[in-house]
Amino acid sequence: MQVRELKMAALLLASFFLVGAAAGAGYALLNASGVAAQKYNTAQLTQNLQFAEVEAGRLQCVVLLDKAELYNKPSGLEGNVIEYMSKGVQVDYLDTVSSMDKDERYAVTTVEMQFQRLWGARHIIPLGTQVMILRADDDSGEIKGRVLVDGKYYDKVFDTQYLRFPYVGQWKKVEFQGKPGFMKYETLSESKLM
Repeated sequence: MQVRELKMAALLLASFFLVGAAAGAGYALLNASGVAAQKYNTAQLTQNLQFAEVEAGRLQCVVLLDKAELYNKPSGLEGNVIEYMSKGVQVDYLDTVSSMDKDERYAVTTVEMQFQRLWGARHIIPLGTQVMILRADDDSGEIKGRVLVDGKYYDKVFDTQYLRFPYVGQWKKVEFQGKPGFMKYETLSESKLM
């Protein structure tokens, strides 16, 4: 008895499937004859199109600090400031590079200096002389440093405004008005496509 009920259920299911397929085909035939498909000539439609050249966006950064320095090399010691940038100026971002400065213990003099010990000879510290930092600036604007002059080392207090300090961190290579240069990483915002 169970086998007979299974056969009847299968037969009923098959008949519903056949009736549904026939009804769907009839509906498709009736509706397809009432709709006229429009045909387009794509060659004719595209013959007068004018294509514009699209310029790709550029990665740009915004200067975060007023009087931010643009250097010619990624170095606080060897690089020279070629431009002072105002806050809010946009520059084209090219790359992130490592600093040429590797040691934070040395600074370089930016002017020629003179000093004299009590009843001693006058000594001249030439511009660009390396100064070993013995004690960092404690917000007084001065550091204690050791300098080699005339074959002897002298410990002296230096005014920080007359020294150039190394920058060991990352630099961003940028371009401003067609002029390439390097800026300290924290002086610029993250680069964005603009």
